[in-house]
Amino acid sequence: MEDQARKLRELAQRIREERERANLIIDPVIKSDMVSIERSPIVKAPKPEVSQAPAPVITPPPADILSPQAAKNRVIAVSSGKGGVGKSSLVANLGIALAMRGRKVMILDADLGLANIDVLFGINPQYNLKHLIDGEKTIQEILVNGPHSLKIVPGGSGIPELANLSDQQQEKLIESFNKLEQDADISLIDTGAGISKDVISFILAAREAIVITTPEPTAITDAYGLIKVLTQRDSEVDIKVVVNMVSSESEGKEIAGRMAMATRQFLNKRIETLGFIVTDPMVIMSVRKQAPFVLEYPGSKAAKCVKQIASALDKENIERKPGAGRNGFRGFLSRLFER
Repeated sequence: MEDQARKLRELAQRIREERERANLIIDPVIKSDMVSIERSPIVKAPKPEVSQAPAPVITPPPADILSPQAAKNRVIAVSSGKGGVGKSSLVANLGIALAMRGRKVMILDADLGLANIDVLFGINPQYNLKHLIDGEKTIQEILVNGPHSLKIVPGGSGIPELANLSDQQQEKLIESFNKLEQDADISLIDTGAGISKDVISFILAAREAIVITTPEPTAITDAYGLIKVLTQRDSEVDIKVVVNMVSSESEGKEIAGRMAMATRQFLNKRIETLGFIVTDPMVIMSVRKQAPFVLEYPGSKAAKCVKQIASALDKENIERKPGAGRNGFRGFLSRLFER
């Protein structure tokens, strides 16, 4: 009895500690912490002038930005702590924004629960990853062409089967995607939300992740929970944060700063702030039209924010980030099958 009572007391203490940490992130009245955040160089957010953002860049950027040594075959998983925060919308629009900068982009729809990429693009894929796994179609036959030469790999019912492939099927799948290495500078993986085994496996295999959240307290705490699990599994995973549906630039910076402070203080993990997206009615309009807003409403506030995020992401030097996008999609699949 005494042993059980001791274990219950320890469990209660851990729960209290986690609640205190969550409150530290979501409580906006911690003025002293906010001062330290503003002074800390590791939590500086990008400073896009939303109202004065430049027009869409549709010509290839300078050679130093598009250098194959800088970002060849980069694989990035895009995830969130909870659903409904605009994850798939970010993947679709960010993919197009990167393609407009001259990148060759591929998107893999790996959201097992709510596969929305096809809906956002207004397409109806005839085949998906399962047809490739079963040997019914080739990788080229299941690919869907999107705007600006963007490529989409519909996951469909083939995603759950990735965990149960034979060695021969795994090698065949790796070889299939290896054929696309020349067709993709950047591959975006639209994972599910939360901390399920599948989501974590996809992110750790990619070695680079964008975690999206909103100002909603539950979204922030769930995003922190996802970052915590990832850090516990692999402290070297490269994590960036995007805050969606903010009312202003200052709100986006504040939330990103609190998250960066909390992860550094409690997880000993440095995360980067990639940017923010302001609340914009054009986003809902574009979803109804099944057309990405960076194309349908290129002058909208949300579109300008996404282009700023694409610019920040595109200018990073992958050579300086250990493990980020290592060996492209082939490496991603190899690590995925090892887990």
